[in-house]
Parts: sequence; C-alpha cells; structure tokens
Amino acid sequence: MAALTHGRLEEAAARARARAEVLREYLEYVYRVRPGEMGMLTCNEGETTRDVRRNLTLAAMVAGEPIGIALRRRPRAVCFWLERRGRGRPRRAG
Repeated sequence: MAALTHGRLEEAAARARARAEVLREYLEYVYRVRPGEMGMLTCNEGETTRDVRRNLTLAAMVAGEPIGIALRRRPRAVCFWLERRGRGRPRRAG
C-alpha cells in the first residue's frame, strides 16, 4: 500500500509542476500587455477558450492586475486587456 501512496504523491507533484509552468507562461502574457493595449491568445491543440480564460484570470489574480477578457468572433481566440481601477467600492464577486 505504501508504494501506491508514493505513486499517487509523485503523480500529484507532477501535475502541480505542470500547472505552475502554465501559470508562469500566462503571467508573462499578462505582464506584456500595457494599459491601453490589447493582447490576443489563440488556443493550442487540445486547449479550449474556457481553459485560456481560466488561466488568464488566475494569472491576473496572482499578478494583482484587473483584466478584461472577451472572446473574438474568430474561433479559438481570446482577447484581454488591463482594466483601469476605479474609485469607490469594488465590484461584487460572483
């Protein structure tokens, strides 16, 4: 039973390393876009626009940058931009 547990731990660690690498990649995309500019990402093979949006949102949360995300009319493309922080009460989550 210990070998099974060790195998599962190794598998979980490998998945966590892969997720960290993807997050690093998306953080680079978020940091490249300047206020007033728009970035556009196309989906890789086996990736959906939902995956791209989720990864961009997570990277923006980690970076502390509020971003706007929109789907393009072209299939498999996601546009994003930095949103200005407004004064007053923050938007309600959810």
